[in-house]
Amino acid sequence: MRSGGCVIMIGSLLMATLLAPAVGAHEQKTLTVILTDEGVVAGNVTDVAFVQGNSVWFRMEDSTENTTMVVQIDTNFDGVFNASEDFDSGELVNACELDENGSLVDETCAVSATHQFMQNATVGTYLFWVHRNHNGSHTVWNHSITVNKDVHEEEGPTAGDCFGVGCDVDDSEQESEEDVSVATDSLMVLLLAAISLIGMVALTISIATERTEEKEVKTYLQEE
Repeated sequence: MRSGGCVIMIGSLLMATLLAPAVGAHEQKTLTVILTDEGVVAGNVTDVAFVQGNSVWFRMEDSTENTTMVVQIDTNFDGVFNASEDFDSGELVNACELDENGSLVDETCAVSATHQFMQNATVGTYLFWVHRNHNGSHTVWNHSITVNKDVHEEEGPTAGDCFGVGCDVDDSEQESEEDVSVATDSLMVLLLAAISLIGMVALTISIATERTEEKEVKTYLQEE
């Protein structure tokens, strides 16, 4: 009866998978900011789609010879840059030298840098500075990025909405919800019935096979 037990276990696992609730997760996004010889292409970022937990990616695209850039973000929200507390991209260049194997000749060389805002980051506008160095000439561009609240809550009743006992109910809406509920229940019943049927058939075949094998063994022993 071991094979029958396996069939039952597989059927149980399949049912558990079908009945497991779907879990939704926030899709993390990365904003690209291009650094050019004329400044930051993205400019001030105030898109409401940029929320807590998202990342900002800075890419150095200034091909001017002997030019480097450094990005600094005021991540602790105090209005100034502190090397020990805020984000510093380090020196960025337009291209890094590679050896014949495609590896960096200088492991500290970088053409881009990424900063991810924490899931519980303070909501508001963060300052960031782009420092451009060219042959000893230093230029600073000031910009900002707005981090919005990452809201996962489902839409609830608004002010003035009536809910509970004594409120009028839209019959068509109620009927629609009931129809959906009935259809869902019916589908689940059909799925469970199909799984049970498959399990029973497999179990029956397994038992029949085992009995046939037992008869063959007995016949063989009697002949000997």
